[in-house]
Amino acid sequence: MATLDELFDTAGDRLRTAAAAPSPDRPASARQLDRFLTALTEPVGLGDEDAPRSAATLDLVHHLRRASDVLRSALGLLPPPGAGPAENHLPDALAAVHAVRDVIESHRGPDRVPLTAYAYALDTVPAHHYLTRRCSELAWGAAQVASGLAQDTLDPSAAAAFGDVRHFLSRASVLGQDGARDADAAIGALSLTLPVSAVQADPSDRTQDVPSNLAEDCDRLSRAAFETLHHRSDHPMSGSDLQQLARWTAMQRLLAGRVLLTVAEELPDETAAALRESAGALRGSAQAWQKSATAWHRIVDIADPRSHPALPAPSYEIVRRGEVVRLPQVIPHPATVIAHTAAVRVGQLLYGPQWRPENATRPEPRGGAEILADARSAGALASALYRLPAAGWQLALAAPQAVSQARGGLVTDVFEQQAQKGRRNHRFRPIHRQQLDALSHSYKAVLPAEQASAASLLEVARQTGVPVPRALLDAAAHRTLAAGLEWGKARRAVRPDRSGLRAPQPLVRVRRRAL
Repeated sequence: MATLDELFDTAGDRLRTAAAAPSPDRPASARQLDRFLTALTEPVGLGDEDAPRSAATLDLVHHLRRASDVLRSALGLLPPPGAGPAENHLPDALAAVHAVRDVIESHRGPDRVPLTAYAYALDTVPAHHYLTRRCSELAWGAAQVASGLAQDTLDPSAAAAFGDVRHFLSRASVLGQDGARDADAAIGALSLTLPVSAVQADPSDRTQDVPSNLAEDCDRLSRAAFETLHHRSDHPMSGSDLQQLARWTAMQRLLAGRVLLTVAEELPDETAAALRESAGALRGSAQAWQKSATAWHRIVDIADPRSHPALPAPSYEIVRRGEVVRLPQVIPHPATVIAHTAAVRVGQLLYGPQWRPENATRPEPRGGAEILADARSAGALASALYRLPAAGWQLALAAPQAVSQARGGLVTDVFEQQAQKGRRNHRFRPIHRQQLDALSHSYKAVLPAEQASAASLLEVARQTGVPVPRALLDAAAHRTLAAGLEWGKARRAVRPDRSGLRAPQPLVRVRRRAL
């Protein structure tokens, strides 16, 4: 998926091409330039009255709009556009600017409510200054296009108007770039957020597409974690979802570590040692996730009993009385399917596109040279695998909230872990509060393990000279999520029998009376 930096770069390239090779149909080019300037202020949020706009942004928008007004006056002096073939450079630049708007708006809902943790970073002044700086660069490119339109124009008034357009656009570029020196460059790594919908890996997928497909899977998992953490999902995670999600996530880490060990055999000692260290960190993450899955052993979510202990066959009397019931068939949470798909993709990179975790036998791994060819370099491979622990950290942070949502239907067949209010003569009874806390605490060990894995993979990328701009964006999102931990704890302080409520409890301060 294209990032904001890539989209702005594309628009700038198209403007430079249009300025270097102006179209013979000047009226058509002028009309396309007018559409581009209109899109430059509105679709990217610069013209939004609710946005936090600084003096630099206000100056940029003011001069862009003055350039648009003068350009429309120049259009009235030109003949209608011809019927010949039109150049595609300016329309391509316009499409790239519209794509910037789509990327930004995808992180917010129709009511402007954030859909991802990255949406909070977009509301800061440095983030808005990033848009101001990049739009200033496009204003300079548009000024060069206007300069080309002014040349060889038969109407002197139109040529003078195009000169004024160039003046206003140049002024807008200078003021915008000068006042946006504190721009947050990490925002440029933002890409289109994807819906939390189940996706499947196909045997026909190319192994060289695994890094990009894996990045999309991780974006979906990050959004699922954010929706779970903030109660914005129409499909909450069940106990079975959490257990299977942990198992597939652990498999992802094990397979990724095996990929690094295979590649390390083809690289120099220093890089190979760094890859082996990252493989060890991923193994630690896998163990932490597997322990969180083990904590669900002997616990069943009666609303989604896909994962449950082996049950004995019903007796003759139960069958005769017609009391045999089938377990409900529940659709798994999309995040569980996505986690399974991500495990398949890493396995495809290691064993080939035909591999599936359900296979009884494990094939021989592909050669390290083949994997490096698909990933393009060891640093690019580390950058691609970094997305796994970055998204896994967010999932582990949101998991206790999912446990709290599902607690009303959790039962166990271990007597020591059953609540006192459970009915007698039943094998499964509601779990005890301490066991519920143990489920939530099992995910705390995952957080530092995922951080260690991400840091190790980033170190490999740094040693090989591969930049990972996404890391800065993820770090800002993780800080935002971590800052909301106290909010999450307050929302869990409710009565156990009121599972549907999440109201924070008031804090009462008692002050001793002076004697």
